Amino acid sequence: MDDSMKKALGECVVFRKIPRLIRGMSLLLCLLAISLPEVQADPWKQKRLMETENTALGEKSVLSSMNMHGTARSVAKEIQQQKTVSGRIVDEQGDPVIGANVVEKGTTNGTVTDADGRFSLSVASNCVLHVSYIGYLDEEVQISGRTSVNITLREDTKSLEEVVVVAYGTSKRSVFTGSAASVDHTKLQNLNASFDKSLQGQVAGLQVMSASGQPGSTSSFRIRGSGSLNASNEPLYVVDGVPISANTKYSKLAEDNSNSSSILATLNPQDIESVTVLKDASAASLYGSRAANGVVLITTKNGKLGKASVSFHTQFGLASVPKAYDMMSSAEFYRMKWLSHYEQKREAGESPEKAAVSANAFAQGAITFNPYNVDQPIDANGNLVNGARIIVDTDWQDEIFKTALTQDYNVNVHGGNEKTNYFFSAGYYDQEGVTPSALYKRYSGKGTISTDVASWLKAGMNITFSHSIQHSEVGGGAGASPLYNALLFPNGVPVYLTDRDGNPILDSSGNKQYNFTNPTSLDFNPIAIPQMDLNRSKNYRFLASAFLDFKLYEGLNFKTVFAPDYIHYSESRYWNKEHGNGPAYNGRADRYHTTDLVYTFTNTLNYTNRFAERHLLNAMAGFEYWQSDYERVEAGATTFPLNNMYELSSGASALSPQSKSTKETLISYFGRVEYTYSDRYNFSVSLRSDGSSIFGVDNKWGTFWSAGASWRIEQEDLMKSFEWLDQLKLRLSYGTSGNNQGLDRYQSLGLWDSSSDYIYGTSSGTGHTQLANPHLKWEKQAMFNVGVDFRFLNRFYGSAEYFYKSSKDLLYKYPLAASNGFESIMMNMAKVANYGVELTLGAHVLRDSPLKWNIDFNLSAIRDEIKDLVGDDQIISNTKKIWSKGYSQYEFYMPTWAGVNPVNGDPQWVKIDASGNRGTTNVYSQATYEKQGRATPDFYGGLSTNLSYRGFDLSVLFAYSWGGLVYDALYAQIMHDGNQAGAQMHKDELMAWTSSNTNTNVPKYVNNNTNASDGISTRFLYDATNIKLKNVTLSYTLPSGLKPVSDVLKGARIFVSADNLFTWFKDDWKGYSDIDIFGIGGYNTLTAIPVPTTLTMGFNLTF
Repeated sequence: MDDSMKKALGECVVFRKIPRLIRGMSLLLCLLAISLPEVQADPWKQKRLMETENTALGEKSVLSSMNMHGTARSVAKEIQQQKTVSGRIVDEQGDPVIGANVVEKGTTNGTVTDADGRFSLSVASNCVLHVSYIGYLDEEVQISGRTSVNITLREDTKSLEEVVVVAYGTSKRSVFTGSAASVDHTKLQNLNASFDKSLQGQVAGLQVMSASGQPGSTSSFRIRGSGSLNASNEPLYVVDGVPISANTKYSKLAEDNSNSSSILATLNPQDIESVTVLKDASAASLYGSRAANGVVLITTKNGKLGKASVSFHTQFGLASVPKAYDMMSSAEFYRMKWLSHYEQKREAGESPEKAAVSANAFAQGAITFNPYNVDQPIDANGNLVNGARIIVDTDWQDEIFKTALTQDYNVNVHGGNEKTNYFFSAGYYDQEGVTPSALYKRYSGKGTISTDVASWLKAGMNITFSHSIQHSEVGGGAGASPLYNALLFPNGVPVYLTDRDGNPILDSSGNKQYNFTNPTSLDFNPIAIPQMDLNRSKNYRFLASAFLDFKLYEGLNFKTVFAPDYIHYSESRYWNKEHGNGPAYNGRADRYHTTDLVYTFTNTLNYTNRFAERHLLNAMAGFEYWQSDYERVEAGATTFPLNNMYELSSGASALSPQSKSTKETLISYFGRVEYTYSDRYNFSVSLRSDGSSIFGVDNKWGTFWSAGASWRIEQEDLMKSFEWLDQLKLRLSYGTSGNNQGLDRYQSLGLWDSSSDYIYGTSSGTGHTQLANPHLKWEKQAMFNVGVDFRFLNRFYGSAEYFYKSSKDLLYKYPLAASNGFESIMMNMAKVANYGVELTLGAHVLRDSPLKWNIDFNLSAIRDEIKDLVGDDQIISNTKKIWSKGYSQYEFYMPTWAGVNPVNGDPQWVKIDASGNRGTTNVYSQATYEKQGRATPDFYGGLSTNLSYRGFDLSVLFAYSWGGLVYDALYAQIMHDGNQAGAQMHKDELMAWTSSNTNTNVPKYVNNNTNASDGISTRFLYDATNIKLKNVTLSYTLPSGLKPVSDVLKGARIFVSADNLFTWFKDDWKGYSDIDIFGIGGYNTLTAIPVPTTLTMGFNLTF
């Protein structure tokens, strides 16, 4: 484009007040004008709006003309001389501020900055430029004849986070009456594959526990405690206004595997703009029957005003498990076995020589391998014979845990103008697991576009697609877990078959052969089985939404949204025919295919009106239809000819196929009214009525409501003298919600089953498998919340809240007498309360200098209490927990460990007689079960801090939990005191009682003992207090003015980040540094892989 064309475009003149649709066509008119001769362009340029002013200088002629940004400029030809001023607007970090308004003060002449923060504007030579942008303080600059100015905008802490995402829309935080917390994308982008794990320690009232370190695995969320005993305690997840299915287990195979994948992991964290957690009834009850556990609102990225911009993000990481159980060495294990057997033989009267020979044979038999280079390594005096040395000392944990590589690539293009904005992205994520064969891959894509079709109509569409692949452990119980077996195998067992000198025995092809001669009754090699068996899953997810937003009248809008969510999940499992689970079937293969088509149709009518200046009214009414069609097909086969032939058609015997199809619907009517008076008194009420297909015919519908109020105290006249006080707001709310999540879709109906379990002659029969309960109804919850928000000195801020949440009509499978023919029936029978306080504090410690320092802290102290169990004072929920009135639903219930009898080394437990007297017993079955305390912490939270200086940025995040208990089942397995034949042991067994070591807490070691010293008791119960260094990130952002950055590359950032670096424990912690695998209930499974420490490096580029 030559200079004349540029000039013509810049001088195109239109009226400022004409309709937007016509104004949007001005560019086309300008292009036509370019092709006209200059004499024909003059009439176009002479189109003027004349106005007359009386001034000291007389009449002034003013021309209103439109520049390329659609804004007017004023020309006083007789008074001032025009000149073009250009420059750049940046923030305090030097990043460009896109879309900032630059206006000649006192006129309507202005423009907006481009994608690089640059602007150009023709103004009077001695004018003042006024620059403004949301979230920043306005700036004014005197031009004084200059032609170039660069301006830095400072953050306005009073307006930061002014808008908060809420149910079915947004709200100004200043008038919001509910309780909500937001985390933006800058705190999520450098962390995990799934955003849920990144939220730990960042939101008051939110407890996040990772079930496993398996790539793509799920996390457990608890928002303000657990309000249900049998239904789900997970929150409702909403993506861009659409509730989504967050089931973590889509197949029968996943039910066998604690390391199953999370559907939330299908969302690319790089596409997420912010996550908002709705915590109280005023904020969440508009979601009605699905809001009892709180709501997590996920807002994805959209296009922004400015020319097209391309961003590229990539990172590479290494993950490892830094701390493991301290197991016995090969020599220590051998001697422990040898000594116990030797003493038994000596007590039986055998000579030292015979006892030594017998003990060597016993130790080698227990290990199933002689780890020494001689047959009789220990002599009659208990000493190593000359020349004896260890040739096998396998650290099985070191063998199964590897350093795993993570790769992440993302690219997006975004931009927009006054009418249309767009955002398109693509991503690839590849994460290896720290155990053999484990991995997770995700291919993702997203497209978002919205446009003003007309002045009265806006339309848009959001499409997200992902395809994920996961390889994990084979399932089939703890015995198949590489972690479990790595802890059971003694170090004296080699990974590969070896000769007497420790050299590997090769097969006919020259390859090493895995060793399956192990000391347990299980035919598993922790390294080999993951290579020989298969456990693979694939997931396809398509999530979309399309909307039309009609402006019916000034302040009155109607919006309709249609959102399908399709999930196709498949899993394949194969057990090889030679080792592990498979030999019993001569090889077995299973296939599972699940589809879930969910669609939501939402219509809302919104009305906003400000009248008489002081009154603001917002009202919304809506209707929503939600439906889920779920199908699952299972098939399997056994008896395979070869291990590498695992398609079902290769199996000689087919297993009975199974299928399941269910449908669930939810119909809802809802509304909300918000009223603000004088920008200081705010009131809100909401109502929702849900009809669900899950519940009995007598209770299909449930109605839920909330009411809230807030008072902006700082706006009162009497507070105006406190200039240091920026905000002081009091909030109060009460409301109800329901819980229908995590329940079987036909829970209220009587069910019959036709299968091979019911045979009559040559025909299959039908059996009654579930009793009907037409009175089954919603779990209901009522919550009271009071809070205060404050900010002062434009530097310090925070909030404090108290809540009380009462949950009643809780669902529970009530046990029935055997004479009924059924084990239980689902009933509404319990009541639980959760209550507590939350505190959030923050400060911009340094903000007015090149060195900036921010700090944020949150604390939550929450208690849960069972109020009623209907007919029972207490129910033993399992062998470790009890439900009892007045106690937590996570109360541990087990015998109290009384230590070791110093006389004979026997284990002891507390025994309480009929009179209530406490004594001890060495018989486990006679020990008294007692309440021992709850798994939930006294308080928990997080601390984050950020330091930045001239492009360098350092952020640190701590997560902490104080109080509560955890039961270490893995430690119990490896402290068996000899009752598990050849199973490996922890080094603590070396402190076992002996006649010369009586002051110990480890019982006497006896081979093949039956004293149940490793039985469930407080011996393995620990204080869960810990402080975790969750994340450290150091980054550097290149100054955007540097060459060649400013030409094509508009911005660049490099960073290094580390996750889960270190955990401090108050107690004498024995196991892995990851306490999250103990879960909300405080109990670790025998198969859960610990969350690793990860070191990541990456960079972001913007073009």
